Amino acid sequence: SAGVLLSLAFLLGTGEAGLASPAQAAPAKATRVSLGSVSAAPKGQVMVPLFLTPVPSETQVGSISAAISFEGKAVSFLRADKGFLLDGVNGGIEAQLQKDSSNPNKSILQIEVSTRGENRKALREGLLLSLVFRVEADAAPETNVTLNFEKLSAATPDAPPKAIEPLVGQKGTIEVLKPESVPYVGCFFFTH
Repeated sequence: SAGVLLSLAFLLGTGEAGLASPAQAAPAKATRVSLGSVSAAPKGQVMVPLFLTPVPSETQVGSISAAISFEGKAVSFLRADKGFLLDGVNGGIEAQLQKDSSNPNKSILQIEVSTRGENRKALREGLLLSLVFRVEADAAPETNVTLNFEKLSAATPDAPPKAIEPLVGQKGTIEVLKPESVPYVGCFFFTH
């Protein structure tokens, strides 16, 4: 029993056994912008959800600006589809794909989400938009394409806007399945 306690103390002290050390953990009280993890076989299309979680819940987010990168030729960005939550707050989206000038194998997707009008409302918590990608016909099965936040900022709907901090971006993934596999799509309702 003393050996078990020493082993447990060692595991806790080294950050092993799946425990996050303070340097790895995201701030617990930070507003989050999260990308989902999805999968499809070659020639398929996937919709990667982008979620907003204001923390604390009273936080008024009027706009989000993000640069999302991905590498490789396994997937191609097609479009961004506005979520229904944006309709009720006069929200809009803009998405533009660029190649990274320093790495020709890397693409950067510039995303702007904001409310509009004189008396701007705040964005609502939940699904703001879906990024639609095509999995290329020659994509190798079991390839994982990571969608990383290169830059991320958010501001209040006030005039003038104030930066929202702390703000955390959670990466997403697109998994290329074998053609005979069944795709996995994470369900928002079971993960939140």
